[in-house]
Amino acid sequence: MSDRPSSTRRYRSSLREAQAARTRADITAAARELFESVGFADTTIAAIAARAGFSPQTVYAAFGSKAKVARAVVEQMEETADAARWRERIAVERDPRRILQAFAEWTSAFFTASGPQLSLARDLTAEMEEMVAEGNARRRAALTALIDRFAGDGAVRRDLTPGMAVDRAWLLTGLETYLNATAGCGWSPAEYAAWLGETLAQQVLEPVGSAGSPSEP
Repeated sequence: MSDRPSSTRRYRSSLREAQAARTRADITAAARELFESVGFADTTIAAIAARAGFSPQTVYAAFGSKAKVARAVVEQMEETADAARWRERIAVERDPRRILQAFAEWTSAFFTASGPQLSLARDLTAEMEEMVAEGNARRRAALTALIDRFAGDGAVRRDLTPGMAVDRAWLLTGLETYLNATAGCGWSPAEYAAWLGETLAQQVLEPVGSAGSPSEP
């Protein structure tokens, strides 16, 4: 018996998946342009659909809500900032100060890729609160994993619990701090990353050479 009908179904399924992916990509690109130009609150599903060349029903079918479109935009920005490369660099590094500097540079790269115009924290609506909370929770989880690594090596400041160290790192790495440094103070992303790496080390790590702290290689 020929397997042609099965092969045809697989081809058609693959074609539909590719078309759906292109549709989502076009909608995400249109939404990012509008979020950056007019802000999240003033961007409607109808406007996103018109910019992308689809009907509003297509946007709803692809994403379900404007907040989910925004989440896809954030995921796209992570790809633009080369998130996978930064995660790999942080994972293989062993020196706590270099790890924190890499995390600081990743934070700067992500916020810079986001664009200061996409200030979701300053354009917050009830519809966006859940997504912002999820982003903050992911950042805290990533920092908790790093601090746990440092604590296991005896590198966390002795006057801090791991939880307190995570709190300090989480406060320093928020979007508002980046915006205040770059838009408010006029720092370049590189200057912000250098300051953030140095400040994170000062706030959460034992000073180099102190009793019980790891020696600098």
